[in-house]
Amino acid sequence: MDGVPTAPAAYSHTQIGYPILAGMALGTLTQVRAVLRDKRVGRPRGWLYMPGLLAFATLMLAFSRLTVQVDETRVSVGFGGGLARRRFELHTIEAASSVETPWLAGWGIRLTRQGWLYNAWGRRAVQLRFAGGRRFTIGTDEPDVLLAAIECAREGLVAE
Repeated sequence: MDGVPTAPAAYSHTQIGYPILAGMALGTLTQVRAVLRDKRVGRPRGWLYMPGLLAFATLMLAFSRLTVQVDETRVSVGFGGGLARRRFELHTIEAASSVETPWLAGWGIRLTRQGWLYNAWGRRAVQLRFAGGRRFTIGTDEPDVLLAAIECAREGLVAE
């Protein structure tokens, strides 16, 4: 990054999506069980299960952690190691509020009536509102702390 030091994030939190992790682990174990069953009865068809096994394992790793960071210029949210990441410049955010998502909204990445939702688990969230009414919702287990970090960073932006 051009040797320029970057300031540490004012807020950084990683939430583990235990339900997603459990579901994908169960899918992975189901695939492994099928491979072992076929091997035990003399049907070496393990290759049939490899795509499913790889898909479950990859999804488990990619969507089991949701990391949210707020620094002096932006809000970043992403699953896994940054595979599905979104960044929002603070100056584009018109408002932020604490909300509760409907249980039907689910977990993972969803397009809801309220806009995009990134959620590891639970129903509590912070919703960002942008110009034109566009919204983005970030699921979190600490909505008050995240909202305070966003508001504090936005105030710092206005003060400059």
